[in-house]
Order: sequence, then C-alpha cells, then structure tokens
Amino acid sequence: MPHRPIAQATRRAAFIVAVALAALPAPVAALERCVQTLADLVDGLHQAQSLQSGGTVTLRLVAQTYAWSGSETIVLANRLNLLGGYNGDCSARTVDPANTVIDGLGALQLELYQAGLGLTVEGVRFHATEVLRVTAPGSCLAYGEEVNWRRTIVDTAYGDFRVDNACGDLVFQNNLLRVRYGTVLALSPHALAADAYVDNNTFLDATQGGALALHRWSESETATFEISNNIMWGSSGTDFSLYPTSGVPIVRAYHNIWGGIAVPLATNVGNLQVDPALDASGRPIEPSSPAINSGYDTPAGGLPAVDIDGGPRRIGSAVDRGAYESSVVDVTELVVTHAGDSGSGSLRQAILDANSLPNFNTIRFAIPGNTGAILIAQSPYPDIVTPMRIDGFTQSGAQPNASAWSNDATYMIQIAGAGGQVSHAFRVPPGAPAGTKLELRGLSIGGFDDAVLLQAGSGHVVRGNHFGRYDPGLLGGNDNVNAIFVNGTADGVHIGGIDPADRNSIAGHPDPAAGNGYGIHLGGSGDGHLVIGNLIGTYPDGNRAHGHRIGLRVATNLGVVLKNLISGNGDGLQVYGSDNLVVGNRIGTKAFAICLPPCSPDYALPNTHGVMVYADANDNAFNDNQVAYNGYSGVILQPGAAGNRFSGNRMHANGVFDLDLRDPSGMNPIDYDGPPIPPGPCAQANCDQNFPVLDAAWGTRRAGRVTGSLSSWNGVHRIEFFAGPACGAGGQGGAARYLGHHDIEVTGATMLPPHNGTVLFELPIGSTSSLQGQVITATATSPAGNTSEYSACVPYACDQIFAHGFDDAQAETCPAP
Repeated sequence: MPHRPIAQATRRAAFIVAVALAALPAPVAALERCVQTLADLVDGLHQAQSLQSGGTVTLRLVAQTYAWSGSETIVLANRLNLLGGYNGDCSARTVDPANTVIDGLGALQLELYQAGLGLTVEGVRFHATEVLRVTAPGSCLAYGEEVNWRRTIVDTAYGDFRVDNACGDLVFQNNLLRVRYGTVLALSPHALAADAYVDNNTFLDATQGGALALHRWSESETATFEISNNIMWGSSGTDFSLYPTSGVPIVRAYHNIWGGIAVPLATNVGNLQVDPALDASGRPIEPSSPAINSGYDTPAGGLPAVDIDGGPRRIGSAVDRGAYESSVVDVTELVVTHAGDSGSGSLRQAILDANSLPNFNTIRFAIPGNTGAILIAQSPYPDIVTPMRIDGFTQSGAQPNASAWSNDATYMIQIAGAGGQVSHAFRVPPGAPAGTKLELRGLSIGGFDDAVLLQAGSGHVVRGNHFGRYDPGLLGGNDNVNAIFVNGTADGVHIGGIDPADRNSIAGHPDPAAGNGYGIHLGGSGDGHLVIGNLIGTYPDGNRAHGHRIGLRVATNLGVVLKNLISGNGDGLQVYGSDNLVVGNRIGTKAFAICLPPCSPDYALPNTHGVMVYADANDNAFNDNQVAYNGYSGVILQPGAAGNRFSGNRMHANGVFDLDLRDPSGMNPIDYDGPPIPPGPCAQANCDQNFPVLDAAWGTRRAGRVTGSLSSWNGVHRIEFFAGPACGAGGQGGAARYLGHHDIEVTGATMLPPHNGTVLFELPIGSTSSLQGQVITATATSPAGNTSEYSACVPYACDQIFAHGFDDAQAETCPAP
C-alpha cells in the first residue's frame, strides 16, 4: 500500500473540520461509555463528533476482540480517550494491549482528525488494519493539548500507521510496532512550537519501508523530536529516517538501538547500531540483550512509569531500551523492614549501607502490615554520596498517581521530622562525587526545613512524591519550609515528568520564614533542570491552596518548566536565570473545575503574583501558558530583563496587570524602540518594546480582520492576536483565547534623530468559536525576541452584512441563529 502524503491528508482534514464544525449540534452532556460491543465502539466514536459540555469523550473498552472491517473518518469535536483493558461492566481495569484487540481483518480504515482538544489511546492492540492514522487538520480548536499514544501494539501486514499533532505535543511511549510500511510520527505545529517525546518503543519488521519516519511540515513552527530508549530493527529500508516530504526538525536521540539511520541529529548520545537480541515477541533475551539495563534514565519528558505490560519501567541499574522491561536486576537491593529510626532494617541504616557500596543501589520497603508506616526522623538522614534510589512505591499497598489532573497516589511510606521540624530529610552535600545521583519516588515527606536538599552531583530524579501537608485536618501531615531546594553544583535535576505517575504535589507552609518558603528552588551553578507536570502550592487534589511564599524560583539557566500547575502561592513563578523554556503551565487556576450548566465553573486558585521576571533574566521563552485569576499581577518583568519572548499565552482576569513591563508600572507610552544610545543594555524590561495600536476589529462570528499600526525599530515583528470576554485592568489584556499570529515588517526607523518606523496593517483573524461580544488585544515581538505588553483592547464588531471576502459558505451572521 503506497504512502498517502500527510500534507494531502491534512488539507482534506481542514475541509472536513470546517464543514463539521459549522454543522455541530448544541452541546450535550459529557460522555463516558462502557464499550461492550463493536456497535458500542462505532457509536461512541460517532458521538465524539458532537460537542460535549465537558469537552471529553471517554470510551472504556471491555477486554475482548472487536472484529472490524469498516471505514471510518472521525472528526473529533472533543478530547477523546480510547482506553482498553476493562472488565465486563467497566468497573475494573488491567492495562495490557494483548487483552483488548481491534482486529481490522486486513480491511479497517480508521482515521481520527484531532484539532487540538487532545487524544489518548492506551492499552489497545490494533491488528491487521489497512489504514490507522491520527491526522492533524488545517486549523486548531485549541492549542497546547497533547496527543498521547502509549502501551499499544500495532501489527499489520497490510498498511501503515501514522500519528500527527499540529496543535500541541505528541507523547508516544511503550508501544510495540510491527507495521508493513513502517510508522510515521509527525509534528506540524501551526502557531506554537511543539515537541514529540518518543520513549521506550520497539519498531520492528517493516517489510516494505523503514521502521520509523519523522515528518515536519516545512512551513510549520519549530518541531523538536526527543527520541530516547527505542529499538528500531529488522526493516527492509532505513530503520530511522525522515519522511520523503518532511522538512528538517530538531532531533535529539539518546540511547536508542537501530540498524540504520538517515536523520540529521542535533544530539547523538549513547545510540547503538547492534543487534538488540529480541525473541519472537519483541522482548529482550535475558540476560544477554544489549537493550537490558542500558537505557537513558532522564529523557526530556521523564521515563514512563511502567512498561507495555504494566510492570515497573526500571528494575535494574538503568532502564531497558524498547517497550518491555526485563527482570534482570544488576544492582544491590537494600530492604527497609521496620519504621524505627536506627538499626538493621531501618531507612537510616539502608542509606549508610548504600553509601558504603560503590555502584548504584536501590532501597525498597517491605514493612509488615497493611497500613504502611510513618518513619519519624529524629535528625537528618545520612548525607547521600553514592548513586541510589529510594522507592516508596515498593511498599505493599502503595500505588502511583493515575489521575490526569490531580495526585491520587496511595502513599504507604511517610517521612516525618520529629517535633515538626528537622533541618532536612535527604541531602546530597557539597563535595559529594560528581557521579552521585539520588532518585526519590513514592514518599510523603513533611516536617523539615528542607525536605530534599541537593547541593552536588547530577541527574537527580524526584518523581511521584508528596511534600508537606496532604490535608488541612489535624492528622493531615506536617509542613515543610522548603520542599525541594537545589543549589551548589547540583546539575540536571529532574522534578516530575510527563507521565501522571511522575507528578509531585507540593503543599506549602502557612507562615514561612522571611526569605524562605519555596516549593521548588533552583539555584547554584548547575543548569539544565527540568520541572514537569507538578502541582506546586496545592493539596494533592490540585483544587485547594496551601502554598509557599514562592512556588517555584528558577535562578539557573537552560532549564524547562513544562505543564505544571502553580497556584495558591505568594509569587507563583520567579525567573532570575536565562535561556529557560516555560511552556504549557497553568498559573493561578485550579487543576480541574467543571459543573453542569447553568452554573459557571470556578477556575480561580490565585497566587498573589503569577510570574515575576527579574533583572538579567534574559532570552527566556514563555509559550502557551495560562496565567489567570492571580490577585495582583499576571506577569511583571523588572527593568534589565531583555529578550524574553511571550507567545500564545493566555493572560486574563488578573487583579491589576495581565502583562506589565517595568518601568513604568502600568501601560507604557509609545516611544523610541531603537538601539540604546549610548550602546549598552536595555534599561527597561524587554527594551520597552512598543505594543501595537489597534484601531478596529470586525467580521463574522468566527472570521474577521483587525486594523492598526506598529511603531518600532526596523525588522520583521511577530504580531499575536487574542480574544477575551472583557479587557484587563487598565484597558489592556483580557487574552483568554489565542487567535494566531502574523509577521509584519517595520522600515524607515533612524537613530539620528531617534525616530521609529511605523507600519499600518490590516490582518485577518479567525476562531473556531464565536468572536461575537469579545474584545481583541495584541502583542508585538521584535526581531530580538522582546515581547511587548498587551495593546489596548478594541471591541469586536460582529458584521451582519455579507460584504467581505472572509464570509463563509455557512452564512456566518450575527447574532448566531
């Protein structure tokens, strides 16, 4: 079967989505369905094409075989969760793709068009399909939602398989692929840069092509593929390649095994070109396979919590490569057998014993009883000076978090400071060997000045824990002053991860000492830290505030702050460092808020200040964050912070400022944007880049135009448009919805006398939901990466007269019929 070009499929999708959205019925109740027959499955997918008030369709597939030889094109108007492994009434689940099979009988053609609301497929085997695709349409209903494809088997001798996301990230983990024409993974971001996290998959036996091909639209935004711990083997073509029509993406590859490669790599670390020694099922042959205990433990998005079968993702000294984790243990295991604070079998003694051993060691828990244990530390535990893992989820009854929004983990091991406050629980001290690496997982820790103090070593991992009080009741645990404090030379610390099981929840301190009270503090000379997917400033449910004075401080460089909830603190996020990436965070909101009409969901869980960017914090990128409902400010940049780029962020409903460049406080005047005279750094935040001046916005319900001007220095500037129900404080902002961007060029500016160039513009805007009754605002970003404040808002004039070229065939009148 020949490949059908992705671009062609996407153009078709754009047409399908446009037609489908125009004809959508009124929203109905959110849908969760127990799929017991093929008819249930098909009907559930059809219902996913109708708007649901909760915005989500979840299909729970009973573990059985669904013989399906039809042809379906599903245009998703909701987030879709397609989940296998349920018992007959969907009251329990065992995730194993071998037990839930969609058998295409060599004829099934299934295409899902995903327009930005998100998709999760997990625990399903797709067998003998002719076409299996997730395709990105030409426009997005929303930006920033992930496509998650994990723990599946796709085996077909008939066709190909491809997954694309144009509206957000792609997470592709723990899959076994035996596809005749190979697998294509695509990023084609329309408006914001996107990443693909491709971890621990096994791609085998593409008999008429390569095992894995990557695709990026040449005209799209930046697309980065993080490729870690995969096996690509046994193909008739090159195992790892670019799709023939692909533009060149950024590809970072760590610890993969492949037979051949034809992809330019930005990073090439630990990759092997050797036979992976797999058995007929694709599992590494124990103990000789080079895939065993040889993977990369700290990929960009974090390791999956489990393998394709549901067992622990890491058992030995390092994760295995590929979808399956072997049972080979090549480390010393030390066992905690009682809750006492000293003596043989205690946690304190286990740390001492691990420190005396030269190689990586694991500390697990086997304390008798069904209720777990509280380990009361009378003093700090011994300093950690060798690589070790302390895993509380090994205690009987403990379970990692499985919630997409909150932290519902069951912690059976609690670490408590005696008397309510001990200086620290776990520390990697200054002077510890550079190879010292601490991994903490599955613990609830409270009652310390610093729960975790990292001052040396590298590659530390803190995932799946809870810090501080877990409930406001009398028996709800103890507070920490600081939860995770990084300084000294500690380098490359990973806190949290993309997998929900990796989420830390970090509750605060009601009255932290002045200058203290951090949820997470990143400082010192190390860099490259990752903070991903955590709840910072709340109880584990993510909906009740118990914050720190400062939720997260980033005083280091080259880090990533991704998809965290940062709410209920004094300052949510402080940035002192440079070249950091802050993407997809929600700052000032609850983890989840929903209610059935006619009520209005209460999303607010404010910090006092959402984000504070300080002097000399330069060249940071803030993309696709929601900063809303904070008591005083959304984002403030202090004088001396320059080159900080803001793109696609939704900043609205903050008390005084949505986005403020200092000085002055409040809306800045339109002034000279040229180089400083005399030459030197900008005295004002982001060089006081001027915002656009908007004159008018008008059009039909979902498509219109904006007129205005930009006065600035010469060069190509990026203009981003936003909509909201009301202007922000002072008439700026109100950016509740991102509408996209255009590039315009300013010319005619001169240094002597200081004189800006000015460009007039009339630019199109579009939205998949109505712009009627909204206000429009905009930002400008200079060629140097300085983003302006929001412009003054203008009301959107919804036009009832069909006199413009942007009116569509569905008669987009105002008001809506």
